[in-house]
Formats: sequence, C-alpha cells, structure tokens
Amino acid sequence: MKLPKWLALTLLPLALAACVDVRAQPGTGVRTVSAPVSVANQPAARGEVEGASIYELRRAPSQVVQSSQAEAAAAFNGWRRAQGLAPLSRSAQLQRAAQAHSDDMARMNKMSHVGSDGSRVGARARAAGYDYRHVSENVAMTPLGIDSAMELWAKSSSHRAAMLRTDVREFGLAQNGRYWTLVMGVRK
Repeated sequence: MKLPKWLALTLLPLALAACVDVRAQPGTGVRTVSAPVSVANQPAARGEVEGASIYELRRAPSQVVQSSQAEAAAAFNGWRRAQGLAPLSRSAQLQRAAQAHSDDMARMNKMSHVGSDGSRVGARARAAGYDYRHVSENVAMTPLGIDSAMELWAKSSSHRAAMLRTDVREFGLAQNGRYWTLVMGVRK
C-alpha cells in the first residue's frame, strides 16, 4: 500500500522521535500498524531530565474526547496501583508546567518536547516553581482521551519505564485538545 505524499511527509519526522500507532476503532475494519519507539533524552542541567514522545494516528473521531483533571489523575494513579506502585501526589507546580506545555503544543499544532520558546521540561518545571532533583516528561497526541494516552504510554517501553519510576513523588497531567503532557518529579 502506497501512502499519500502528505501522510508520508507527516510521518517521516515522527519516525525519528516518536511512536506511530495506527489502530482502528471497533467496527472500522482498519488493521493495526505499529512503529518502533525511540527516546529523546534531554541533557541534564541542575537535575536529571528525561523525556519521551509518542504519537498516535487513528481514524479521528468527530470530536476530541476531553478528560477532566480528576479523571486523568485517577487513570494515571490507577495504572500505577495496578503495577504494584504507590500513587503519586498531584503537584500544582508540575500541573502548571504540564498544562502550559500542552497549551503550547496545541498553539503550535505540533507534538514536541521543545516548547515554542525553545524550553524543555526542566526549564518549564523550574519556571512553574518546582525545584527538582529529577523530572521526566511524556507527551502524546491522541484525540481519544486519557485512556488512549495511558494505553499508548503503557505500550511504549520508554514511557512505561518513566511511569514505573519509584523515585518520583509528584506529577502533573494536562490535556489541550489532542495534546497530552505528563510531568513526574521529585523535589530536591
């Protein structure tokens, strides 16, 4: 099957830094195709910083599924509990950093760990008032809500590893349309 040129040009850069997950919604008859995931690690600066991106391409629903902050937090901590881990506490500072980055990706119409101002997760966490020893960021692009974002992150070894860390204590998880940002950290 030959891809349309516009789709090939869209997917080519993603192959370098993201996971492409093409799946059908039930009853559509479209088959599943997955591409390998690579991790983009941020350079350490006054603390350890890690990041990974993931992208999902599915037949888009007519509307983006909006999830409340409470639903998103419950889904994330529910997943951690299911893995035998303690839940993380919500951090107002990490929530601000996550929301600002989801909002920025939506404005750019682009999923990236680099903000429109060149910032990375460490700088965004500090700008939100979070003085960290470690901070990690997962980003995703899916119109199908928190369950889809969690599924994508859980199926990616790098994202899963970030969510399974036992040395993080707090998180922020935000959505703006189809753009998701999860920031996890531990204070100094």
